Amino acid sequence: MIKKRLFQYIFIILTAVVGFFSCERNDAEPDLQMRRFSRLYVSFEGFGSSNTVPDSNVRTIYPADSTSIFRFSQAHVSNAQGGGPIFYQFTLETLFQASANLNGVNDTSAYILNVGRSTGVLKNVGRMGNRLFNSVRGMAYHELSNRLFIVNGSGANAGVYVMDSPRSRTGFAPPVKKLQTQGYQMWGAAYANNKLLVSRLGAGGGLCVFDNITTVDVRPTDSIADLRSNARTLPIEGAQNLRGLCYDTVKNVLAIADFSNDGAASSGRILVFENFSEIINSVTGTMIRPTRIITGEATGLTQPVEVVIDPRETGTYMYVADRGSRVISRFSISDDGNVAPNQTLSTGNQIPVGLAIDVRAQQ
Repeated sequence: MIKKRLFQYIFIILTAVVGFFSCERNDAEPDLQMRRFSRLYVSFEGFGSSNTVPDSNVRTIYPADSTSIFRFSQAHVSNAQGGGPIFYQFTLETLFQASANLNGVNDTSAYILNVGRSTGVLKNVGRMGNRLFNSVRGMAYHELSNRLFIVNGSGANAGVYVMDSPRSRTGFAPPVKKLQTQGYQMWGAAYANNKLLVSRLGAGGGLCVFDNITTVDVRPTDSIADLRSNARTLPIEGAQNLRGLCYDTVKNVLAIADFSNDGAASSGRILVFENFSEIINSVTGTMIRPTRIITGEATGLTQPVEVVIDPRETGTYMYVADRGSRVISRFSISDDGNVAPNQTLSTGNQIPVGLAIDVRAQQ
């Protein structure tokens, strides 16, 4: 009798456990070790728009590569007082978000967010604070040395600041290298083969390539070097207001955001350079021309500031953040000319300024 009741008790527990797992939400995020997925993070610069509710300055689009849905699935409030550039490093399972450092807000930090392995849920875990980070415009990572490059885009602190072991930082964080670029105006960041790529704005602007970025020697007394001696600027035909860029080394494609000053529906452009490895080593001053340009009224692009490419071999999309129209757009990597995006998502009254993508291939 006792054995029978014990068997019934165990059966009930097992049934309940099976029922619990079978009731898991159909739209729950996947086991990252088992399934293919794409997740897009969007950084927003708003801060203090409400006295009662903090601004969600990071939102997630998941799944970002779905053919049927394109919507925000999560919202998060980081410690940034207005979000700026955002960067995801998959080996660290970490997002880095720089502050926009808006007028009247003194927030010169880059914030560290843990990404839940199986859920994608974000958690604020630290920051790298330094007065040098007052105009951050891009970030990139060197995996071998575990160092983060922070591009401060303009002003007296213009330069590339190298941060050691960025995942574990909290509070004041002195760079191990201060690579100065005084007089430069820069935007965006991409790393490949010991080269750091940024958009160079203003007179003489174009694509700027900093060679030997991981091995630049600095003065031992103050950790400073003049990075301009390692720079090559490649002017881009027709470029006007270059912004964020992305280099997909798998498909060998570089994309750069650009726009004119007229504010029209056709003023935004995405410049696409195919076979970029054949361009990247050009001598300084060499005019480079996009293979394709996505532009025109149908694109809806007015002031694109960031572009990211799905880096998987099977990836077919690029994503654009437009601060003018306040829209996230998804284009096919092969798009050209006056073509409509295959998906768009309005951000309402929030201004998108940064994108980062996390993808997994089928395992």
